[in-house]
Amino acid sequence: MKKLLVLAFSTLIFASACNNGPATDNEKNDDSIAVNVEKVTPATFNHYLNIQGNVESDKTISITPKVPATVEEINVRAGDVVKKGAVLAKLDGEVTRTQIAEVKSQLKLAKTRYERQKNLREDNIGSEIQLLEVETQVRSLENQLATLQEQYYNYTITATIGGTVNQVFIKEGVNIGPAEPAFQIANSEALKVTAEISESYINRIETTDSVTITLPSIDRKLTKPIDVVSKVIDPANRTFGIEIYIPNIDGLVRPNMLAKLKINDYQRSNVLTVPVNIVKSTNNKGYLFVAEQNGSEWVAKQRSVVTGNSYGDKIIIEEGLQPGDKIITVGYNGLNDGDLISIKEN
Repeated sequence: MKKLLVLAFSTLIFASACNNGPATDNEKNDDSIAVNVEKVTPATFNHYLNIQGNVESDKTISITPKVPATVEEINVRAGDVVKKGAVLAKLDGEVTRTQIAEVKSQLKLAKTRYERQKNLREDNIGSEIQLLEVETQVRSLENQLATLQEQYYNYTITATIGGTVNQVFIKEGVNIGPAEPAFQIANSEALKVTAEISESYINRIETTDSVTITLPSIDRKLTKPIDVVSKVIDPANRTFGIEIYIPNIDGLVRPNMLAKLKINDYQRSNVLTVPVNIVKSTNNKGYLFVAEQNGSEWVAKQRSVVTGNSYGDKIIIEEGLQPGDKIITVGYNGLNDGDLISIKEN
């Protein structure tokens, strides 16, 4: 019985020893850190300036009355589209209107007298002087009537250009004079987008720069070069102005519309760029991690870099990288120089 117990115990010890023996290759712990990499290649870098602008008419005029008078009738309101010559308002010209009626009556009588005198003269009745006097009176009254009618026309305010009524400055019953603007009209066929830009960009904005203009209210977008760049700084807000002439897209564009501008103010070809978030800084020096092969293994190497301009999620690397380098884009947090890494498929 003792021999059986000893044999069983020995068998148990042997089995336990087998279970706790040396680990196989498949059982070894993998200490590498999983990362994603990206190969850097030369590309074109673009920097954009995003600002807000406003649609204006290149032909915006103020219309004033020609005579002092009381506003009798207003025929338009802000936002109305009018044609050249359209009647915008009428002023009180009652005095001139009465004078016109009187002169017309006098002219009618004078013409009747002239016809009678002419008939008499043809029958050798009356003198030629009498006929000339009546004829002169007719001509005088005709000239007087033309003058009064021209004066009366001045009591009508008309559009001198076609376009959109931007503002109405007058009200019915109010007295106005020639020095006071009554209406502002903008020609909707001569449109431009204007914007103000900080003076810090004065040397970076040129008329050759491309601008993408978005008009949110009508969901339209177009790309145009800048037409005008002011070189004068506004001392009030330290900005300078730009202008881009635009067509009236489908007839939907109106003065004073909001415009969003994306100006390509900087472009550089054949440069290396990386995601801006992978560049870290220590002691005011930038660095990132690249993957380098060491025999059959991959290791992370900290690389000092000099950065340049950035836009969006990209930044230019001026020094520290070469085309073909594999930068670590995922898993770089917590890495140290020389850490063993395993590259995951993106």
